[in-house]
Parts: sequence; C-alpha cells; structure tokens
Amino acid sequence: MQLKHKAAVLMLSVVAFSGCRKIFDIPDEKDYFSQNADYTTRTFEPILGRTTVFNRSFEEDNSTFPMKFELLNPRFGDGRPAEDMLTKRDVLVWTQEYTGQEKSLAEIEAKRKIENRPVVELRTNGDLIVWNAATRDIITPRDSAQYDFIQKQRFFDVRVSNSGGSKVIRDLKFWPWRERPYETDDVSDINPYTGGRNTTTPGGSTYVLMYPSLSGIVRETDRANMETVRDRVTTRIEKIGDGSSLTFRFLDKDGNPINPARFNMTKWDQVVHGFNMQMTPEYVKYDVAYPIPLARIPTRFTQGGVNGSGDRAHVEFSFSRIGFGNVVVIGTIAENFSIYEKGDWRITFEFENVNPKFTND
Repeated sequence: MQLKHKAAVLMLSVVAFSGCRKIFDIPDEKDYFSQNADYTTRTFEPILGRTTVFNRSFEEDNSTFPMKFELLNPRFGDGRPAEDMLTKRDVLVWTQEYTGQEKSLAEIEAKRKIENRPVVELRTNGDLIVWNAATRDIITPRDSAQYDFIQKQRFFDVRVSNSGGSKVIRDLKFWPWRERPYETDDVSDINPYTGGRNTTTPGGSTYVLMYPSLSGIVRETDRANMETVRDRVTTRIEKIGDGSSLTFRFLDKDGNPINPARFNMTKWDQVVHGFNMQMTPEYVKYDVAYPIPLARIPTRFTQGGVNGSGDRAHVEFSFSRIGFGNVVVIGTIAENFSIYEKGDWRITFEFENVNPKFTND
C-alpha cells in the first residue's frame, strides 16, 4: 500500500507540474545555440578520388548537440550553380570496425556496405566529407594556375541549427585537386594539374622520382653502401588491370626480374593485408581490398605499426648475407605508400644503375 501511495503521489506531482507549465505559459527548454558558431576551415582543398574527412573544422562555441547541418547553394564564383557537388554515387561505408586482424577478403567486405550518398556531404558534427566517388568526371578540378580566376572557383553555404536557433555560414570555398591515385610518403610522380608525369619544375624535362628507403644493402660491384638517388633505386607504381590485387616485383640494372625468394628474411604473410599469396621467380602477388590502407587506423601493415598514425601502408623486404668478418648483414628495401583506387596494381623496385649484392663476402 505504501508503494502504491508513493507512485500515486509521484504521478500527481508530474501532472501538477505539467499543468503549471500550461497555466503559467512556461516555455519548453531549448538547446543553446551560439551565433559565434562557425567553420574554422574556410577553404576545403580535397584531392578527388579518395575519401577525405575534414575533421574538427566546425567550432560550435558551446552550442548544444545534436545539430543539423545542411549544405546550401553550391555555386561558382560568378553565380552559376555547382550542383554537381551534390551528385549521388554508390560508396562503401564501414558498418563495423576495421581492425587489421581480418582473415579474408570476405571478412573485410562483410564490414562494409554500399550506400548511395552525395559525393560531398556534411556529417552530424559538421565535418565535411568528400567521398572517393567524387572524381573529375563529376567535379572539374583545378587545371592550372588560371584556376585562381574566381569564376572557376566553387563556393557553398551551410545552415546549422538546433532547437535553440540557427545560422547560415556563407562563402565557404571548395577547391579540389585532380585525382592522384597513389602516393609514397607525400611524394607523387603525378602532375597535380594534368595527371601526367610530374616534373621537378613547371614545364621542365626532369621527372619527379619516388625512392624507397634502403638499409644494409651494398653494391655488387664495389660493396659500397647503396644510395637511392646516386644509384637510382626507384619505386614505380602502376595500375595494370581492373581486379583487386597488389603485385611486387624487383628489377636489376638490365631490367631483368630479381627472384623475390632472394629476399629470404621477408615475413611474406605480413607484407600487406592481403590473401592468397602467389610467388613466382618474377613477382609476388596478393589479393587485397582497396584503398590501401583500408582505413586510417594503425595496424601491423601501416607505417609505424600499431603505434603509428595509420596514414600509409608500410612494406619491407629483407635478406641476409655474410659480410666481412663473418658478420651477418641484413639488407632491407622499404616503402611507405597509399593507393586510393581499386584495381590490379603493381609496385616495382628497380635497381637502375647497379645491382645489389646478395651473395656472401
């Protein structure tokens, strides 16, 4: 009886309070909205063809979440509409956490699903996300220094609101770069304007080269430590098909394949998060999921390992030989890289000027 009495009193109190709100016209509580809320990033410069999230670009100034964000009035600087930014395409969205411990491609793909989304959209926290489906066939990137002309630049507004108020943030700039489907340590041999081979100076004839890192490798001719620039040890990345694989090969100074088995200290099951490894005297190949890395999460396959940033994949190939003094020498060639576009890709390490020494002293 006592419990029933307390429950009745509580219900009566709630009804009475609700009645008082109506009698005295007390307004419902509202969220706080600051008119100083704004984007700290005013110009967004994504590289097309890769999923990019501009994290923490919105400053809420203590406004109450949840808030609603709407991308409004995409336009060029001369007022022409730029609604291609709102084009919808199928994109892969993670539905479960990627860990780097997945044991098959099927296990990876089970954690992603296809959704039809605008190629440029706003997250619930205000972050701008540009999906990898935003490519130059949808959104025209800057093509030269002349892209600085305002009539070629894109702008948009954002309406942000909650129950406490709203605001339209105007004239945010969207200034995309052409696709660069791969990179090594923030270096690319792709011209960011034309998509052709990049040169060290505009219109120059000297090409940008990508170099791996070397350790403990000596030249076959004189046993001097091998240097990437002097000895022209280069990295080349190329798409050779439309499947979903990654191949590694090594070439000597005459362009002949070096058998991957010569890198006898390599942990082949830890080179890349790939499966169904195939090794031949000319290459080693893995079935993989793209992009590489799959997510910006540190794993044993990324630069710095589980304590790194997860920005780049990391590969290394090692071999041992006996040096002078009967000392075991470990030679290693390594590279940090990203590949953003699905396909059959091949990474070639080429010893262009002189061969590495694999044999014992």
